[in-house]
Formats: sequence, C-alpha cells, structure tokens
Amino acid sequence: MHVPIVRKITKNNDVLIERALPKKGQLDAASGTKVEPFTKLGMSKVSYGSLPIGSSLKLTKGKKVGTYFYTGDTVGRIGRKKIIAPFDGYLEKIPNGYLYKQEERDFWLLAGVWGDIVDVVGNYSVLLKTQTVDLHFAACTDNSYEGELIVFPNPSELLEMQYLEKFSKDSFGKIIYIGEYLDSEVVTKAAQLGVAGLIAGSADRNAFQLAKKHNIFLGVISGFGHIPTPSYIFDFLKGVTNRFVFLQGGRGIVRIPVPKPFDVQQIKNSSVTGQLRTLKKGLKVQILEEPHFGWVGTIDRIQKGEVYVMLDDVQDPVKVDIPNIISLE
Repeated sequence: MHVPIVRKITKNNDVLIERALPKKGQLDAASGTKVEPFTKLGMSKVSYGSLPIGSSLKLTKGKKVGTYFYTGDTVGRIGRKKIIAPFDGYLEKIPNGYLYKQEERDFWLLAGVWGDIVDVVGNYSVLLKTQTVDLHFAACTDNSYEGELIVFPNPSELLEMQYLEKFSKDSFGKIIYIGEYLDSEVVTKAAQLGVAGLIAGSADRNAFQLAKKHNIFLGVISGFGHIPTPSYIFDFLKGVTNRFVFLQGGRGIVRIPVPKPFDVQQIKNSSVTGQLRTLKKGLKVQILEEPHFGWVGTIDRIQKGEVYVMLDDVQDPVKVDIPNIISLE
C-alpha cells in the first residue's frame, strides 16, 4: 500500500528576504556585507501613534497647532469632554479637524537573519540572502507580518489566557505560538494587547473570522477543531522562541531564519512532496478521517489491509481506513 507524502517542515538555501524602513531614512548597508539578526541596517524617524480629533475642538488657553504636549496634558475640549494627550506629541491641522501625533522616535532596521546583503534600494529597503526553515500551515489568514516569535510552553486551553496576561507587557507586535487550540476569546484578548500574529495547533472557524476583523495573522498547523500540535513540530518551535520570523499568508508558511546553510542532501530530503511512499511500521502519518481528523501519529502495525496508528496521549492504536492517511515523513 502507498500513500502521498506531505511536508510540514522544509529547508531552503538562497532565500531572498526584503527588510524595509517604514518611511524614507538613512541606510548604512553595502552589497556583499555579511549580517546577523541584530545587525543594524539603517534608521528612520517614525511616529508610532496618532489620535484624530474633530473640528469642534476648543484648544486649551495658550495652546495652538504645533504646540508640544506631554502625556496627560489637556489638549482642549469638545463640548464638556476633555481631550487628554495619550502620549508626548504635537497637534496638527487636517481638513476634517485635527490630528494629534506621537513624537517621532528612532526606528532601527535590523537584518533579522543570518546572511548576505544582495542589494540596497535607495533609502528604503535592503535585499538579503539567507537560509530558512519553513513551517507549512494547514490553514491561515492571507495577511503577512514579520516580528519576534514567542513560544508558550504548550499550555492547556485553561492556561492560554493566563500566559497572555503574563506576557502582556512584551506581546505588542509579537508573533505568538499560543498552544494546541485557539478560540475566539483568546483572539479578542490578543487584539487588545496588540499581538501581530497567532500560531496554534488548531482553532475554531469563528477565531479565524475574528482574527481577520482585527487584522491579526492566524495560522493553524493541523486544521480546524481540537487537534493537537504534532510533538516534533512543537519541539522544533520551542527551540526557536525569541527569533525573528516572517509570516507569509499568501504562501501559507512561517519562514524561520537559521544561522547556517543546509547541505544538498538536507534540502533534497525536505523538499519531496506529492510523491508516494510505501506504508510501513514507524512511519509518521496524519489521519484524514473522524474522530481523529488532523491528528499525527506513527504506524503501529499493518495487518490484513488495515492500518493502526499510535497517537500521542492515546493508550491504544486507532484503526484508519485507506486512503484516509498521508505520510509526513
């Protein structure tokens, strides 16, 4: 008996990644230079926050457009409501009223990868060549982000919210592996904390709609419903926590930079997909039928045309009908 091969993790050399400033600035990078994740490529001045204010604003006495306000200062009033400065910044006049903008700060562009500078485009972006491990999602939203990956220690559903609260001060703009299952309540909390992306073993469909509403990236490794994260994938993820990664929704992957290039055989072994493999004991497989749809395990035995798969946290092997099984080796 034969089954299709699907790769959840692939290895790649000579990957091109663009790192760009949020606005025109100064790049201190040259083609051919080697970089590491914390290599500074350049800098620009960026305002991170803004607050639109209606045209009926009455400025505080002695204040005017262009005035500098400190956090907590009273900018003015709209009717009886005080408008308080949420951060240090300036007031600007716009066609439909006013815009209060946070004071510009230095934004340092870091390489985020190990590799070489291939090209520098004006004072905007740098093209880098690196090597990556790509984790392929069973499903994800179509937006893309880049940022630091935080891997929670595989908490139960009851602990996911507590972990979010614990990391609340450090989660803004981060990408978080949240656990084996993600629901709408956790997505709502992540949106409140300013999380950029969420990765989970599985999720309900409502969580996907909510993530799209809040413009949060959401990627699931195994599929919809309550499906555990395969142990070999979680073991890999926890080894790269706090690393800069690239979520590419259009390709359905999270791209994780690694320090050294792979040899030819490693690339070849990880790139096979769409081919067939003979079923045998010990083969890593994913089940495509209920009640264990999406679960990953290893073949325990094959007898009289029947396949039995041993799953994590399940005491006895489960029987799976052919062809409702794929190889993940």
